[in-house]
Amino acid sequence: MHHAIATRIALLIYNAAQRRFEAVVEFFTPGLAMPLRVPVRVEANERICHSQLTRALTREAQRRGIGGL
Repeated sequence: MHHAIATRIALLIYNAAQRRFEAVVEFFTPGLAMPLRVPVRVEANERICHSQLTRALTREAQRRGIGGL
């Protein structure tokens, strides 16, 4: 049985010099005392819509850090 995982973008910066978003994505899940914090970078135009950016950041964080949750 899988438990629900809550996700939060804890920190978000747009690095204009390198044309990318830099973020810390937090995953909250039952059984973890502290959230799992995963730093990520996503190359994207600064005009990307919020839902696309959130999805891209979350997917990159999942790829990098929570494969076993």
